Amino acid sequence: MKICIIVPSEDYLTRAGARIRYSRIAPALRASGHTLTLLPIADFSDIDHDVYILSKCFDGRALLVAGMARDKGKLVGVDLFDDYFSHRDDSRFQRLRLWLDESFAHIDFALCATSAMRHMLECRYQSTPIHVMNDPHETFEPEKLRDRLTEKYADLTSSRALHVAWYGMGDNPYFSVGLPDLCGFAGHLEALQRPGWTVKLTILTNRRAMVADQLVELRKIPVPFELKEWSLAEEEELLKKSHISFLPVCAQNFSVVKSLNRAVTALCHGTQVFSPGFDLYDRLDDFIYQRAAPLNDAIDSGQFRLRDETILKLEEVFADCADPAAEARRLMAFLQEREEHRIAASPIGLAPEASPDPSCALICGRDTNATAYRLAKRTGILTIASPGTPVTANFDIRFEWNDTFTGLNLLISEAVCARLADEIAGKARPCGRIIETTYRKLSMLDLPSLACPGGGAAWTGSRAAALATYPVEYATMRAAMAEILPKVECISDENWRWPFSYVRQTARLN
Repeated sequence: MKICIIVPSEDYLTRAGARIRYSRIAPALRASGHTLTLLPIADFSDIDHDVYILSKCFDGRALLVAGMARDKGKLVGVDLFDDYFSHRDDSRFQRLRLWLDESFAHIDFALCATSAMRHMLECRYQSTPIHVMNDPHETFEPEKLRDRLTEKYADLTSSRALHVAWYGMGDNPYFSVGLPDLCGFAGHLEALQRPGWTVKLTILTNRRAMVADQLVELRKIPVPFELKEWSLAEEEELLKKSHISFLPVCAQNFSVVKSLNRAVTALCHGTQVFSPGFDLYDRLDDFIYQRAAPLNDAIDSGQFRLRDETILKLEEVFADCADPAAEARRLMAFLQEREEHRIAASPIGLAPEASPDPSCALICGRDTNATAYRLAKRTGILTIASPGTPVTANFDIRFEWNDTFTGLNLLISEAVCARLADEIAGKARPCGRIIETTYRKLSMLDLPSLACPGGGAAWTGSRAAALATYPVEYATMRAAMAEILPKVECISDENWRWPFSYVRQTARLN
């Protein structure tokens, strides 16, 4: 199979998600006769792979790719690393929840990194097969690990200094994670600082996280620490010399679905893992410390959970949840099963044939992506402007409010009119030219589905009115499109971020 991972940008190819999740299984896939390509969505031009997986592309372009791939009988999936979707009381994620709902109408399967994420998705999308794909280790060399453990224990007993590492992304634009987790659980480090022992903490994180307020919080950490900017080389060097990796996990939705990656990386480098808080690394429980007391006992006795005698057990655990060759095999078995299911479900038991015409159209929203519009134009997909679309371009179809704000007018290009049923096309009246496109017009008198109850708020032009009007406006456009082109699937490109965090309040009954 030829597998294509659609990623959001060229820059994303160097980030941890692509580097850890896909680059590490690529050699194993090649060895078994398969290929894996990571393709920035801006570079997409044609359907020339067997499987398409959308990764971190939360806009209309990804859905267009999915629609085109499905038209040509290809498998399409989505990979969901992070949980930006279950926070249903937070309006900032509404656009992502809508995108996710729409994407599941176009895909054959989903991938995620943990059973917790799979459970969240299965509760909402019960009919879609979901595969848990663990983030694999880069290299696991038992003999080198034995040597490193011996060196680290010798250094620990001679220096009586515990070198502790905290590393990773220190911030998130939406959630209090990273350095806030470190500060929140830092009291556990104080318990390691006993008479005769010293603790030396090194914090390795991204520069963006080092803001003034966070630096003030870091000063409250009860052990001496050094703060450095993260890089892959710095992480490698830090883990080589560290005895303990401190990986606390808070129990919010975003954190509990994260992968095992950081703990796996730490263990591969011969550090003990101290992870208070939520038991994210339960599959590695035999090698994880959640409290300081057992770790202190191991420091005194030398009988750490990760030691020479337990390396074979770690290898067995990794074979189940972190081995790149095993993850590649499991992924291919899952994809081949999905392909067999698609063929069996086709009327004649053969792979579905490519559709002769695009079966989807792109609705451009209030905050639309110009590259999505260009992709649609380049690939022959219909483009639709909603009333709030700011882009001035040649759309195939335009919706606009009527003069009384009681419904929408529908402007249809001459080329699209030729595709309409005669009964509807006959009602469309010439209405002139916009930019380079000549249109015909339908009103709600011609097409009752264009009526938009409650749309009168739109005349104020305020952001609040737009928020109130948008749902009915969008539903009206969908209903009208279903009436004039019933075989065309509408895809949204809406990146409008609601400007506040809405938390549902429960009324108190007296």
